[in-house]
Amino acid sequence: MGRDYLMEQAEYLKKDLGKHNISQTLFQRLKELIIEGKLPAGYMMPNENIVSEMLGVGRSTLREAYTALAVFGFIRRSKAGTFVNEIDNIVNIAPFSITVENSDLNDLLEFRYMLEGETASYAAKRATPEDIAQLTHCYEKMIAYRNDVNLFVDYDSMFHMQVSAATHNKLLISTMIAAKESFEKGIRLAMRESLTQNPRVIDVTIELHGKILEAIKNGDYQTAYSAMREHISYVNLTVKYG
Repeated sequence: MGRDYLMEQAEYLKKDLGKHNISQTLFQRLKELIIEGKLPAGYMMPNENIVSEMLGVGRSTLREAYTALAVFGFIRRSKAGTFVNEIDNIVNIAPFSITVENSDLNDLLEFRYMLEGETASYAAKRATPEDIAQLTHCYEKMIAYRNDVNLFVDYDSMFHMQVSAATHNKLLISTMIAAKESFEKGIRLAMRESLTQNPRVIDVTIELHGKILEAIKNGDYQTAYSAMREHISYVNLTVKYG
């Protein structure tokens, strides 16, 4: 019988999970273990029921963590099971990630404006029913956590990553993965600062995400493109001017 790498890390994974944002904490810890090689490439995760019981979490919570890992390219899920991906593709884009982190804010905002409009357009052309389901899940979670800025932004970020995943274009997905950390920091900054001045920021953000989702559902790539650019423009104005 093969070595059970996940079982070896069980104590770390379940330590101080708390009661809030458990799926995000699990995502971060599993991501660290994969990057550090403690969950090696090719390793097949145990059955979800076994993992849920081992960590003391619900299956829906575990699935949310797995969904995030899959969107960011750390694992792949199939009928045969859940497997850890090769880390090389993620490691190889590190130089670009460093460039993004050290970019001027205006450069970052302009880059995002150009990138994500096209990403939404291709997502509308190529999204599968599973992609639509994942986007809908993220959108519904944004609505559910509209009064919790941190959780709201977690699902906002996951929504954008899922849009990139729906393009089924490896280069676009890799670019979004590399830029994710800096993009997310910008969103958090915008939300925290602007909420004190304009409580409608959350409402507008939800409304714009709804337009993007509907366009992708309908395969309307032109509306998906324009709705995403409208959303990014709004974020850019919020970041710059509050």
